[in-house]
Amino acid sequence: MRILRSTICAPRGKRRFRADLWENREGTAALEFAIVGPALIALLLAIMYTMLIYLAQQMLETTADTAGRLFLTGAAQTMTLSNGHVGMQAADFKNAICNGVTGTDANGGTVVIPKLLPSMLTCSKLTVNVTTATTYNVNSTASPTFTYDSTGALTTNGAFNFQTNGSGKNHIVIMQLIYLWPAGKGPLGLNTTDEPNGNHKIVATSVFTTEDYSCSASQTSC
Repeated sequence: MRILRSTICAPRGKRRFRADLWENREGTAALEFAIVGPALIALLLAIMYTMLIYLAQQMLETTADTAGRLFLTGAAQTMTLSNGHVGMQAADFKNAICNGVTGTDANGGTVVIPKLLPSMLTCSKLTVNVTTATTYNVNSTASPTFTYDSTGALTTNGAFNFQTNGSGKNHIVIMQLIYLWPAGKGPLGLNTTDEPNGNHKIVATSVFTTEDYSCSASQTSC
């Protein structure tokens, strides 16, 4: 009788085990995350990859607007710097953007310009391009073509030509800040690289007509 009972109960136990196994949902969340998780993480990284580029673009635009006011008001053209330069040269203007600068204006007043470039952006990847135009023309705002040496180092320094005869009234100034953002390759096949060494070129342009300002006493044109 005992042998017969065990023979009958054995299939029932197997069926009960299979039913319990089918109804057991422990570990389902971990299994689902293992399937969906990698794609979700890759999507979040792709969003962050794109977001950082747009953030850098916005920071550069803000810097360009603020730096443009130095030309708009004539401060960059007439300011006497501590190094003796009257009117900023190319290196002076870039240094003012990257590190800030002090000096005196055309009337002898003290001028303090704080650092304009956000800490997230580095000066070594920044190129400044400043020119003047006779008319407002969209072709005048084209960014320069960068050149590199055999090691891939940037050799383009940008242009810096804004001085004309007389005072600076009604001069059309085109100021561009070009930044090489280290983009590299992102997740999900994203790749915004358009320059050597895995860089993406970001350009912020400010075009304006200068206010009526006077040159410093030692200047014949500004």
